[in-house]
Amino acid sequence: MTLIPQGKTLPIKSWNDFIRRVRPKGCVLLRRLNEFPRSILVTGCQRSGTTMLANIITQSKGMTNYWFGQYGELDAALILAGYVDHTPKGRYCFQTTYLNECCCEYFEHFNGHKIIWVLRNPFSVIYSMLSSWRRKSLNDLFRGCGARYLEGFARWKYEHVGLWSVSRLLRACLAYNGKTCQVFELRKRLRESQLLVIEYDNLVEQKSRVLPKVYEFIELPYKEEYAGKISAKSLEKSKQLSDREHGLITELCKPVYEKAKTLLSDLSYIW
Repeated sequence: MTLIPQGKTLPIKSWNDFIRRVRPKGCVLLRRLNEFPRSILVTGCQRSGTTMLANIITQSKGMTNYWFGQYGELDAALILAGYVDHTPKGRYCFQTTYLNECCCEYFEHFNGHKIIWVLRNPFSVIYSMLSSWRRKSLNDLFRGCGARYLEGFARWKYEHVGLWSVSRLLRACLAYNGKTCQVFELRKRLRESQLLVIEYDNLVEQKSRVLPKVYEFIELPYKEEYAGKISAKSLEKSKQLSDREHGLITELCKPVYEKAKTLLSDLSYIW
């Protein structure tokens, strides 16, 4: 696989390169989506298990494994934005959490694709953001999805002092809220057959029940071996949050999470 010629620019080999050179060109991140009919798009808030699920689906029978670099999700982003020369050859699963402020693109393309939104509780997500995520990644998500939710003096400080006037915890909380709220617009504008909303904890704890239903939704044959690729190791890590962190997350994010849970698909009705 070769990069599409970009003058004398260097190849895009990292998310930092992508953020610096591709994202500033605007919301054309799904430019080539219609060239990949019946694609499966796995999304949700970052740190919610979307990469795990997308990897399982990509490696399933009947799907095209298109990875050419170190990170499958970056490969997907480069293909869909048109930054690599790739000829479609089958059915694809793309992880698309990186869209952030460009989520409007989901409604601009349709060639039979299906979207799976993975919802995860804010305590686990924000713990992961604070303990395991690069600071730049959190900042980019906050700018794209969370900053708009600042109010009063906090907004004034952000606009006049800058990013560092907002604590990392508050950045993470608002980023979670902003990204999670996108599922409401998806549910409003997409048909039932296009969008499946599942909860990460349910997927991990009841994988033998939930994962087969996911495969029914995406119309792929299910094999029991797929469930063996799901790990529950991260379920308990959020207990390491401090009381202050837990309290702020409860106040700011739990209402958004509870509202989003009302959109969870009834898996018993997927045939």
